[in-house]
Amino acid sequence: MAARVNRCPGVNSRATSAPLVRARCASCAAPWRSPPDATGRVRLPGDAVGHGRRDRTALAFGISAIVLVFRSHRVASRGKPEREAKHSMFDTRDQILNQLRAGEDGRAEFKDVRLGKRGVIAPNTEELASELVAFANAEGGVVFLGVDDAGAVHGIPVERLDTVENWIVNLATNNCDPPIRPILRKDLLPDAAGADRHVLLVEVSRGLYVHRTTGGRYHVRVGSTKRDLTPPELARLFQQRGREYVFDEQPVLTATVDDLNRNRLEAFFGRSPTIPWLDLLRNTRVTVADEHGVDRPTVAGLLVFGREPTDLLASGSIEAACYRDTRLSSDDLVHAERLAGPVSDQIDAGIAFVARFMQAPADKPSSNVAPYDLDVVDEAIVNAVAHRDYAISGSKIRLFLFADRLELYSPGKLPNTITLDDMPYRTFTRNQLLVSFLSRIRSRRTGQVFLESRGEGVRKILQDGEAHAGRRPAYALFGDELRLTLWTKKAAAG
Repeated sequence: MAARVNRCPGVNSRATSAPLVRARCASCAAPWRSPPDATGRVRLPGDAVGHGRRDRTALAFGISAIVLVFRSHRVASRGKPEREAKHSMFDTRDQILNQLRAGEDGRAEFKDVRLGKRGVIAPNTEELASELVAFANAEGGVVFLGVDDAGAVHGIPVERLDTVENWIVNLATNNCDPPIRPILRKDLLPDAAGADRHVLLVEVSRGLYVHRTTGGRYHVRVGSTKRDLTPPELARLFQQRGREYVFDEQPVLTATVDDLNRNRLEAFFGRSPTIPWLDLLRNTRVTVADEHGVDRPTVAGLLVFGREPTDLLASGSIEAACYRDTRLSSDDLVHAERLAGPVSDQIDAGIAFVARFMQAPADKPSSNVAPYDLDVVDEAIVNAVAHRDYAISGSKIRLFLFADRLELYSPGKLPNTITLDDMPYRTFTRNQLLVSFLSRIRSRRTGQVFLESRGEGVRKILQDGEAHAGRRPAYALFGDELRLTLWTKKAAAG
C-alpha cells in the first residue's frame, strides 16, 4: 500500500553548500520539498501536498525522538556563515568556535573522548549521564565530545563515530531516569594545526520532568560546573516542573495539522467560525506551537480530532479480547482486535465489542437477561479512556471478556492521595483538556455526551453494576495499572 501523502509544515531549513547539510523536515526528518503554508489557512485532510510520512506506526511522542543532524564545517571561509534550521543552540560555525574560545559555561561542557577496542573508555558512562541530567534539570546545554577542557579540538576517529553515537543513545536511555532524548550532531572543526577533526555535539533540552542518574543523583548545571540539588531545591524543581507539564496539552511532534480531521473539527466548532481556523485551534488547545513555532496537534487534540491518531500515538488505543472460559489462555481465545481511531470511535467500538461477544449465563443459554448493563460498561470504558495515563509509552487500555466477568485495565496509578476506598467520593482529572472535549461530544450509541461534569462515574459503575449483577464491581491496582472487574448477571433461580 502506498504511503499516505501529507504535507508537513515543519521548519523550512535552507540547504547549504556543505557536503553533509540537508534541508529536512523538523517533524520526521524527511527531505523538505515545500515551504509552510503562508496563507493562514489550515491545511487539513483532502488538500495535503508534499512528502510522504514514514514509519507512522512507531510511538511518536516528540519527547521520545532522538534526532541525528549531520553538518560539516570547513576551515576555509565561505563568506556568510553556514546555517541550517534553528534546531540547536549553536546554529553557525562561528558560534561554535566562539564557544570553544570562551570555554565551558552554563550551556557548554567539553569532554575529550578516549576509545578502546570495546568502546568508549572516557568519559565514563556515569560521568556523562550526570552531565546530561544536569543540563536537563537546568535550561539545557550542549556537551562537545572530542574537545578537551581547555577547548582544544582532538576529535573522534571517523570510523568510531557510530560507536560513540550508540554509546550516547544507550546511556541517555538507560542511565538517566526518566530517559533523556538528546539531539546528536556531527561536526568538522579545526584542531590546533588547522586540520579538520570530527566532533560530536550532544544537545540536551530543558527537561519536562525532573531527571536523575540511575545511581540516584539529582544534578543541576550552575555556570561551568554541575552540582547536586539540595532537598529544598529539588522540592521546588519538582513543584515547578509539575505545574508546567500537563501531558495531554503537549504537542505531538511527528503530527501536523494535516493529521486532523476537518469534518470532526467542523462538527465540534461549527462550520463557519468567526475567527481563522488556525487561531481557533490554538485558542482551544487543539494545536500548540512547538519550540520552533510550528503548530502541532496536542495529545488531546490528536486523540479527539485526529484522522488516525493511533498511528502517531501507538499507546492511545484499546486492546480487546474475548475468551470462552474464565481464564486468560490462548487456547480459549474467541476473538481479539485492536480498537483504534479517535477516542470517541474507540469508546463506541468497545461497547459494540462487549455487546457482540458477551455470553448468556451458562445454565440459561437462551435467557433474555443481558449479562452486563451496557450503560455501566459504557461508563467504565469512558472513564478508562478519559483518565488513563497517556504518558506511559507502549501501554494500552486492555479489555478482557470472560465467561463470568469483564476486566478493564487502564494504564496509570491513582493520582495524588486518592485511594481505592475513596475513589467513589473524590474526583481528579489527569487529562483536563481531553475531558473537556469529551464533555461536549455525543456518543452515537446513546446520543448523550460522553462525560458529565458531576464526577459520579465511579459511583455509577459500582452501584449500577452491583444492582444488575448482584455482585459489586471491584477496583484493584497492579503496578502501573488500575483494573476494574464487572461481573455477569447470575441466572435466575429455578
